[in-house]
Amino acid sequence: MEANGYVAALDIGTSEIKLVVGELLGGTLNILAEGCAPSAGVKRGAVVDIDKTVQAIKQAVEHAEAALGDQIRSVYVAIEGEHIQIAPCHGIASVKREDQEITDTDVIEVINSAQVMRLPDEMSVIDVIPSSFTVDQQTGVVDPRGMLGYRLEMHGKMVTGSKTILHSIRRSIERAGLKLEGFVLGNLALGMSAASVDEIDLGIGLVDIGHEKTTVSVFYRGDLVYSYILPVGGDHMTRDLVYKLNCKYQDAKVAKEEYGLALEEMADVSEGFSFTNINGEVTFEPQSEISYVLEARIEEMFTLVLNRVQKVGVPTLSGGYLLCGGAAALPGIQELATRVMGQKTRLYQPSSIGVRHPKYATAVGVLKYVLMSDHHVSKSRLEKPDDRVAVAKPDGASQSGNDHDHDDNVVQDDRETKNGFGRLMEKLFGV
Repeated sequence: MEANGYVAALDIGTSEIKLVVGELLGGTLNILAEGCAPSAGVKRGAVVDIDKTVQAIKQAVEHAEAALGDQIRSVYVAIEGEHIQIAPCHGIASVKREDQEITDTDVIEVINSAQVMRLPDEMSVIDVIPSSFTVDQQTGVVDPRGMLGYRLEMHGKMVTGSKTILHSIRRSIERAGLKLEGFVLGNLALGMSAASVDEIDLGIGLVDIGHEKTTVSVFYRGDLVYSYILPVGGDHMTRDLVYKLNCKYQDAKVAKEEYGLALEEMADVSEGFSFTNINGEVTFEPQSEISYVLEARIEEMFTLVLNRVQKVGVPTLSGGYLLCGGAAALPGIQELATRVMGQKTRLYQPSSIGVRHPKYATAVGVLKYVLMSDHHVSKSRLEKPDDRVAVAKPDGASQSGNDHDHDDNVVQDDRETKNGFGRLMEKLFGV
């Protein structure tokens, strides 16, 4: 795949599988093809039916290949969900060169040294994300290469996930005839792609509204400081309409997508939806009533988001909130979010032709993250769970919304050397 100069990113969602193929030209992301297919084998970010997931991936790939005119052989996959844990990590390594100058090899070695942590047997390391380095006694170093020192330390984040869920995703991709290049933390890639450097530094909240869940992420001082999964999404809006209209799920979905608004006050009094209810009666529901139901659910959702963010401890989100995800396409949702959360809110959707919809935000974010950093994310060693080594548990609690205590088991993952390390440092640290 990468030999042809382009990369494919896959977002395995609960309602849809999204595949985006692109390349980097003169620092600008160029989308070459996209594919989308209904997803029937995924539940809240986890594969629950491999056969159905494989078929959906194949269908999305076929759509993208038809537009690309070439075969897609490998993909990077967005990974997120309730099973993801993010915790502080710390690596230490000695500088190897006789002249004590720090090179790429030393930096890679110190990152590798942080790739172990205490985990339950069912968890596996996905990635290590550096935040800063320490050279001897000098702390806060962004890029240590070229400096002189004897001892190199790295401070960063360890991303872990469920072995079972990661294994199912890997098997689904392999059975679809693709090679898994690596997992990429979806909300991190999306934040780095959609928000500006200033917004990430001053503070911004990312609200990704999916089918069955909403991922809330907070970026502050250039870092992802909080992530939480709210068990509410677009499907809950649709089901509210099912009960209100006394209709089939598909009719409620049409009512939401074609007539629904996030604000009742925006409704057109002459607009409405005609359908046959569950009793076989032809019924007309005005747009105002449909929007009234949706507004109540969405207002509740943003209230939950606000309550969560206020507990994070970030003084202020000067960058406001960024909305994305398939359910964020509902007209009026930006205005309602601003009203409920009391800060400026904007809707993010990729600007490239063919993917100008909030539902493609994560796939495009992963694509841009990989291309801009040449970040070949290493893969968890799922097939060899018995590789263990005793190490000290990193200090600090998990920053995921799914905190739990780790037991005394330790799992070690072997990692492949990351290519283009200079561009990775540039992407992560802006140097």
